[in-house]
Amino acid sequence: MSLDDAELIDLSVSLGPSASEHVPVSIEYLSHADGGAHLAELTGVAQKDLCGGLGWASERISAITHSGTHVDAPFHYAPQCQGAQSRTIDVLPLEWFIGNALCIDVSEGHDAVMPAEVEEFEAAHGIEITEQHIVLFDTGAAAAYGTASYGDCGRPLAPRLVAMLCERGVRVIGTDAWSIDPPLEKMRARASAEGGHSVWQAHYLGRHYEFCIIEKLTNLNLLPPSGFVLVCFPVKVAKGSAGWTRAVAIVPRQG
Repeated sequence: MSLDDAELIDLSVSLGPSASEHVPVSIEYLSHADGGAHLAELTGVAQKDLCGGLGWASERISAITHSGTHVDAPFHYAPQCQGAQSRTIDVLPLEWFIGNALCIDVSEGHDAVMPAEVEEFEAAHGIEITEQHIVLFDTGAAAAYGTASYGDCGRPLAPRLVAMLCERGVRVIGTDAWSIDPPLEKMRARASAEGGHSVWQAHYLGRHYEFCIIEKLTNLNLLPPSGFVLVCFPVKVAKGSAGWTRAVAIVPRQG
């Protein structure tokens, strides 16, 4: 597929302050005048001698790697996977983060997405999910991004569904929700009733299966169910548990 015949759809939210982020994000904007002072210091000239006294603009960001649209590495879930050291984001194969993708609309409903819904998707579209696919779930949560209620929106993925996808060889799973696990309030209520073992269950599967999760995607409602390519290379954070990504869908133009 030529890019001349394709539409590029941005699937990432902006990295910046947002009521939706559990851990606050801050950006200090350094002006061209600030950059001029820095440039003058580095080159040993007077700032007034620079063109207009100005230099570079830049930004200083305070954020965890799980802010904004990001890719979780296996190391995020546990120190070991299948008895070996869990891999960090900087050492994962690039091939995992570009490939044929599917987008499954699960925006109807409130409970965890179960394997039966994915099997119904496969039957309806004549598709069998295999290791060749990146699988995205449109839970409807993206509509609330930017608000304090975002973390309570969307649907989690049932651990048995995540296990099923991993057993089929899927390496990357994406969601527009804050997590593939339930909202914090629901996990708190479940933990109160069932104990701590009921918390973060989908992520804890990373002790047994090696996979990545793209969280906080957006614009999934603009995607077709299949027939597009996803590019989601994560930032190469040294020994990182995650990396931010500018996820982009390459969708063939219609007509």
